[in-house]
Amino acid sequence: MAPALGLFGGTFDPVHFGHLRLAAEMREAFRLERVVFLPAGHPWQRERDTYASGADRVKMLELAIAGEPAFGVDDREVRREGPSYTVDTLEDYRRECGPEAPLVFLCGTDAFARVETWHRWESLFDLAHFAVAVRADDHEWLSRGPGAIPKALWPRVTMSLKDVLGSPAGRIMTFAMTPLAISSTAIRAMARVSASIRYLTPDPVVDFIHQQQLYGSHA
Repeated sequence: MAPALGLFGGTFDPVHFGHLRLAAEMREAFRLERVVFLPAGHPWQRERDTYASGADRVKMLELAIAGEPAFGVDDREVRREGPSYTVDTLEDYRRECGPEAPLVFLCGTDAFARVETWHRWESLFDLAHFAVAVRADDHEWLSRGPGAIPKALWPRVTMSLKDVLGSPAGRIMTFAMTPLAISSTAIRAMARVSASIRYLTPDPVVDFIHQQQLYGSHA
């Protein structure tokens, strides 16, 4: 069996330490060779497009992970015209990695609770496993138990890492993540009023935001 690859999708508008810590914990939890960040181009389920351009979000990710060989950035969704559909990206990766390589797609509880609304959602599990990150303070998800996952997907849920690493796709496994009270929304709001955003995102990202005056920021 080929080494397992982790895929982390999101807008990363901007990337912050919460994203980086989550990627590190995912890699350890699932014994992944690498985790690839996939910034969305035009996320079709969001009310508006992103605040920073695709090129700027890719650049911020590259700055954030510089020097970390276990992380990578893939800009295919930014370059793709039209809405960003996860299923299209997973089909690309399946073709590129071959039929046997385990692919693990990272998803938060909020997003996964709506997975039945995703484009061609039933095809997703033919292409990858899903790692659902659960915060220790996510009481709503924890209190709902199996009801937090769509009933049609219950047979795919596993508690065994061997089920994930021993097959290319099709399983759902939760893992606990460290809750960090950092959000891209808060960083944008702070940048807009020229409040310091240091120690929320890596320094090269902070400098880039100020240099490019992203989110209404000023140096």
